[in-house]
Amino acid sequence: MRKMWFTVLGVLITGSLWAQGLGGPPFDVPPGRWWERPAVAQELGLTPEQKAKLGQLTAERLKVMIDARAAVEKAEVELRLLAEKEPLDARKVREAFAALQQARQKLELERFEMLLAVRQTLSAEQWQRLRALARERLEERRERREGRRPEPGPRHP
Repeated sequence: MRKMWFTVLGVLITGSLWAQGLGGPPFDVPPGRWWERPAVAQELGLTPEQKAKLGQLTAERLKVMIDARAAVEKAEVELRLLAEKEPLDARKVREAFAALQQARQKLELERFEMLLAVRQTLSAEQWQRLRALARERLEERRERREGRRPEPGPRHP
């Protein structure tokens, strides 16, 4: 049960990393626990030691990432409340905005450190192949989305 919980959290966090912009160069990586997907692991030639290390990195960083994201959300709420309060106290709003920026910076630093640790775990060849796989997957998603879009123009019953 505990392993499943960590897996779910890992998928959510790494998926959110991807969704929030850290998927671009130089950190093109697939979302989720990609090292546990047999096809990806085989394609990259991951060793059991590398898989274990990647799992360990995720487990170690999970609580810090969760806390950092929660700090961002709390700072967002605080800023919103202060900005809507009457009478407006510009000084307090500025302070809340600065606190939000600090929280976001800490979250981005944690994301960066996690991705850097992943990079250090892989060989140069594995890293390049992983980035290529991520780009291929992104392109496949784009193509699927574009294929689902309705044709421009009037709708026909």
